[in-house]
Amino acid sequence: METERNIQYKAQSIKVLSGLEGVRTRPAMYIGSTDVSGFHHLLWEVLDNAIDEALAGFATEIWIRIHQDGSASVEDNGRGIPVDIHPEEKVSGLELVMTRLHAGAKFDHGVYKVSGGLHGVGVSVVNALSEWLIAEVYRDGKIYRQTYKRGIPDGPVQVVGETKKRGTLVRFKPDKEIFGDLEFDLDIVKRRIKELAYLNPDIKLYLVDERIGYTEKFHYKGGIVELVKTLNAKKNPVHSKVIYIAGEKENIKVEVALQYNSGYTETIYSYVNNIFTKEGGTHVIGFRAALTKAINRYISDDKVPKQFKIKIEGEDVKEGLCAVISLKVPDPQFEGQTKMKLGNSEVKPIVESIVYEGILKFFEENPGEAKKIIQKLVIAAKAREASRKAKELVRKKSEIEDFIVAGKLADCSEKDPEKRELFIVEGDSAGGSAKQARDRRFQAILPLKGKILNVEKANIEKMLSSEEIKGLIAALGTGIGPESFNPDKCKYHKIIIMTDADVDGSHIRTLLLTFFYRQMFELIERGWIFIAQPPLYRVVDGKKEVYLKNDEELDKYIMNRLAENVKISFTKDQQTFLLKDFKSFFLNCAKLDRLLFNLLKKTYPPQVVLILLQAGFDNLTYFEDLTKIEQVATDCQKAGFKVSKIKSSSYNPKYYEFFVFSEKEATVSCLVGPELILERDYREALKIFANLKPNLGHTIHIEYKGEKKSWDNWFFSLSEILSYLREEGKKGLFVQRYKGLGEMNSKQLWETTMDPQKRVLKQVTIKDAEKADELFSILMGENVEPRREFIYKHALEYRELDI
Repeated sequence: METERNIQYKAQSIKVLSGLEGVRTRPAMYIGSTDVSGFHHLLWEVLDNAIDEALAGFATEIWIRIHQDGSASVEDNGRGIPVDIHPEEKVSGLELVMTRLHAGAKFDHGVYKVSGGLHGVGVSVVNALSEWLIAEVYRDGKIYRQTYKRGIPDGPVQVVGETKKRGTLVRFKPDKEIFGDLEFDLDIVKRRIKELAYLNPDIKLYLVDERIGYTEKFHYKGGIVELVKTLNAKKNPVHSKVIYIAGEKENIKVEVALQYNSGYTETIYSYVNNIFTKEGGTHVIGFRAALTKAINRYISDDKVPKQFKIKIEGEDVKEGLCAVISLKVPDPQFEGQTKMKLGNSEVKPIVESIVYEGILKFFEENPGEAKKIIQKLVIAAKAREASRKAKELVRKKSEIEDFIVAGKLADCSEKDPEKRELFIVEGDSAGGSAKQARDRRFQAILPLKGKILNVEKANIEKMLSSEEIKGLIAALGTGIGPESFNPDKCKYHKIIIMTDADVDGSHIRTLLLTFFYRQMFELIERGWIFIAQPPLYRVVDGKKEVYLKNDEELDKYIMNRLAENVKISFTKDQQTFLLKDFKSFFLNCAKLDRLLFNLLKKTYPPQVVLILLQAGFDNLTYFEDLTKIEQVATDCQKAGFKVSKIKSSSYNPKYYEFFVFSEKEATVSCLVGPELILERDYREALKIFANLKPNLGHTIHIEYKGEKKSWDNWFFSLSEILSYLREEGKKGLFVQRYKGLGEMNSKQLWETTMDPQKRVLKQVTIKDAEKADELFSILMGENVEPRREFIYKHALEYRELDI
């Protein structure tokens, strides 16, 4: 059978729907955007093709590589894209796939049973948006190659060698004309590959980042069962065994894994042909229906004790549920181009049938585990009944009116929710200033007294006993709970959290975000939740007054003051030359200084980081051989440092302990290992260092208003030089650092934080729902041990800790 399908996979299998037109002029129409998301979408399209080949049963390994030159490649060991001539189009199958929009074999189920790539834009769009692309096919013992520039072939397919391999390699470099200076982000790529590895346990995925010498294999034999265990790792599972259900009907494969935890929130990840269906669809509806039906069927059995005889509703089943649903569907119909919701009506009864039978089978075979789950759900059902009255209170119009009359909410006169804004303000003092500052036509103010309830630790009954939360729900008008919440009824389409920059303000902001994430997730998804960004500094220069949002803005302001009167020169080997671009030099030094501070919070002292930057440590391979790192000790003697000892760690030979002695500072020591190279801040520091490198080893001379200062080996005195420049730049200025909103009067609050023409708002988004869910559970949940571990690991990354 496989041989027959393999024979059928010829150029004539490829159906041509339309040519490539307008892709380069309107790239966002095809990949969503030209930002980081659209940039990485190119890689996902190529990767999807390799995954589809594996799903068809012809590939077992996929290599994803990020290359030094900014390109990326995907290689599989499948059949290889056909290279014979298409009977109608008179060009090779490879050229068709690479140059024609919607050309492929996925429109014919004789070749691919299921495909995630069908609803994508295709590799032809990747080709069109790439500076260059190389496609190699390993087939019939030969290596076939075709190269392209911005989607146009350099020539026909050529045979360039012989091989025993089989499969396809596509390497491309995204075009700078389209994407600017964007680069592949290792963390983003790793996240997607990890997700695909969970969903496809039969495929081995390898990720290589040649820029830093990183290689990792992703292969989870347990599949989605392992994913559920990972999602529940920081929570308290109610039962130890993950329920796994798999079945197939009418060519639709269904896989479900689920486990309950002691929390109150539901976590469901649903996929169709490896595509994350963020908004669910018919498969999720079928799953929910089956779960509720199966649990009620089990409870009705005579073997179940009487105290468990209670009607379980869909709302109860959600409490503490962690589940992953993965389907393979031959003809998926997604609602909208976003592919976030499955629309196939035939899927619901199939999923419902398979899951219903699977749940009952698990309960019968594991009565102990079933009892724990039923206990959890019976408590949820009783709590639901008890909370109905509380919900009714929130719904009552009279209570909302009482709440508004009491003066807590200062509403606005505008009636259109799209134009209305709600500021949630910490404390009555800031609330009073905000009420005076606001534009009453469209800005409403809701002051909060103290910290709201932590909803991560509370069921809905306890949550609705909180006056602050009831007031917030009433003000928004959305209702609360699975049955009552309706985001369409939200009275404000801009909900702005405005708290102080201190520890208490951060805590209140986190509690509010926890509430919105757990109870009103759709408001975040719709992009209606924002965080106000009040300025950090107020600078008075004579009669001029400016507000600056952060340290970087302050540095730019100081730089502009210094630029007219500062002169910087470098001396080496008795030759002196003047620095032409002071602004660029100062901003690079300031940015590197901030990155050094970030790395210090992660236990890497600046002295050690500067030594490694100067030594060119940009690759994981440097940690493979102790002699390479020992050379650093010799090289840095001239820098005013003495690396008295670098020794290999006793428990891991790839980790080295630095003991660095400086004449200006005491000895510092730290353990350095491969993960330093993986730190985003260190990789960013390497880029900044490249701009400063030409002046290394020189003596720096800074002349400012007649005063001259010099530093030998200036690179290792970076912090001292910046301190001097900043102090000189601040002379004659009054610089006020704001700690809270209460320090501003109403005029200042309006001008800096509330005026739509001048303010800066940070939109709350869910880029990585899995990570967000885990962090909320760790930091706000009942389980103490994971929180303790997190604090031990990350405590040094923060200047203040609220204990």
